[in-house]
Amino acid sequence: MARDNNFQIVIIIAGTSTPLSEQSYQRMLKDLRIDDRFDRKWNLIKNPESDAHLDSISNSLDKWRDESLPREKCSTVLITVMKQSHRLQNLINIMRNLNLNGVPTLIIDDESDQASLNTRARANARAGEDVNEGEASTIYRRINSLREVFPHHTLLQYTATPQANLFINIVDRLSPNFIKLLTPGNGYTGGNTFFIENPSLICRIPNTEIPTNQNPVHSIPDSLLYALKIFFLGVVVGECKNDQFNRSMLVHPSRLTADHNDYFGWINGATASWTRLLESSDVDEKEQLFEEFRIAHNDLSNTVDDLPSFEFIIENNKLLHAIKYTRTVLVNASRGRTPVIPWRESYSWILVGGQAMDRGFTVEGLTVTYMPRSLATGQIDTTLQRARFFGYKGSYIGFCRVWLDANNIDAYTAIIEHEEDVRRRLEEYDTNNKHLDEWERQVVKDRMLRLTRPNIIYDDLDRDYFGSEWFLIRAPHDTDSLIPVNQNTINEFYSTYSHNFNIDNGHSERTDLQKHLVAEISIEDILQYLLNRLRFTKETDSQTFSSLRGLLNSYLNENPNETCLVYVISANKIGDTIFQTIRKRRINANDEIQQLFQGEQPTKNGTFRKGEIYPGDRNIRDNEKLTIQIHRLKLADINGDDILDENDNPIYDDVPSIAIWVPEAIGKDIVRQPENTL
Repeated sequence: MARDNNFQIVIIIAGTSTPLSEQSYQRMLKDLRIDDRFDRKWNLIKNPESDAHLDSISNSLDKWRDESLPREKCSTVLITVMKQSHRLQNLINIMRNLNLNGVPTLIIDDESDQASLNTRARANARAGEDVNEGEASTIYRRINSLREVFPHHTLLQYTATPQANLFINIVDRLSPNFIKLLTPGNGYTGGNTFFIENPSLICRIPNTEIPTNQNPVHSIPDSLLYALKIFFLGVVVGECKNDQFNRSMLVHPSRLTADHNDYFGWINGATASWTRLLESSDVDEKEQLFEEFRIAHNDLSNTVDDLPSFEFIIENNKLLHAIKYTRTVLVNASRGRTPVIPWRESYSWILVGGQAMDRGFTVEGLTVTYMPRSLATGQIDTTLQRARFFGYKGSYIGFCRVWLDANNIDAYTAIIEHEEDVRRRLEEYDTNNKHLDEWERQVVKDRMLRLTRPNIIYDDLDRDYFGSEWFLIRAPHDTDSLIPVNQNTINEFYSTYSHNFNIDNGHSERTDLQKHLVAEISIEDILQYLLNRLRFTKETDSQTFSSLRGLLNSYLNENPNETCLVYVISANKIGDTIFQTIRKRRINANDEIQQLFQGEQPTKNGTFRKGEIYPGDRNIRDNEKLTIQIHRLKLADINGDDILDENDNPIYDDVPSIAIWVPEAIGKDIVRQPENTL
């Protein structure tokens, strides 16, 4: 698209490692048919650093400047450069020697949440006014320097895990100002496919088979042996059907190369042992091994409709050949550099490694994943990047299996909800081309997870958890001018819905202050005519109240007909008119209501059981249903005296406030950015 729109330079910042960079480079050659086409639309340069590269780029730009030359004869310069400090600096140095005025340029930062962002943002924030540009992280500075070279450019950040990009400070140079949500094509299998629609594809590794300091594992785990059997059966079927270019298995035990060596040795030992046995004449032991594979075959038959018979799989040594000729490779830098997998050299592969196979690394034809790696800090973006088992596997999904520990299974399940929430919140910014500065940076996030690495986040993120607890407005009087606004909102609400309310008298001994009105009203109406119109300004109130309204809106999207209970506290009704008593409450030294709720009565057992007459405001609710209490308050200082103005009149005489009970079924953990400016 950039080429069709006369962009003269396209730069792809691709990969922090050689395998990732080479993977991107080879895809450019293939997808753009660089070596096949005759029109020379592309001038592909990899990691430019020499005078020859400078001359090549200069020659291409000269053609664009020649108005007599047809545009179709001009070549767009396509540069792939590794995301490394010296590679980026070489590119900057070359570009500074060129006249780039009027040269439309597209810079694509692949895996833009990795390395590109300022990893010293938190440290810089704490340094305050003493920080300068030179104290930002190196790759961050290089990317900004590269952008400064081009007077006319767009930086396009590309990633499957945008948590970091979205939550850096909006004044940061790399904070995005627009977003385009990509949707996968047919056959894509993501978290929902594995963890929700096909949970039988997810297998739990027993705790006893996960190596830790407290639980060293000295021999190959049974779950890994079983995973290998599932894989090799799939290899046989894949080769017979000839419907995939590769079949592969990924084993990701940890980030430590010593652990990789253990698993590499165990796998090689197991496959060598099975090969010897299948080549031997020992019928009894061979039959015992076949029985073990037959159990795995029965497992696959539950998810593969047209699975060939086990007898077909073992005849003519097909299973033996699958085991014997599968390549097992250590994918790490323990031998000097991370190897590039020559996928064409073999049909089936087992890759053993760690971080080198995390981000952006494509495992061709991946069917079986074995990952006993711990969840650790549970960063959402990092955890997602380890999910190499996501991808276009729809045509062979039944052969796929993923082995994880219990914590990772729970984490991925929670991340699915998080991802869907992020996408839903961003859809209107995509479809309406709204500026991302306007986006309220808050998302659903399970408390077991962290959003991203903290060093790139300028401010601490706030967290709100709603579920089986009350949300209270602590300072409804914070802005004087909004008190009458909230009074009008409450009064209009009463006027509109008074006919819905009935008296909730309770015990005959209750006082008037302990008698309330109650109504069942749709959540949609409560949001539209009450909650969205009330205004509270103290930061601790307003931001959490905003999070709660967002949560209720999300819940309403999935439950459009849901209702809630609304209580008018200390109130009665004559005809269709609601009369509410104003309760007196104290304000503490933080200028917040010291105690909103009235307690139970009696407070201890006597003639009546404890709380028999009045259970207390906290228990005026339905545990399983959203419940809203509307209070009217007269506020006094902490000593019990009314707060008076210079004319001895109470300043806060009728302050509306609310309390909201959020049941567990609606509750969510919300993470949000408290401020969007420096």
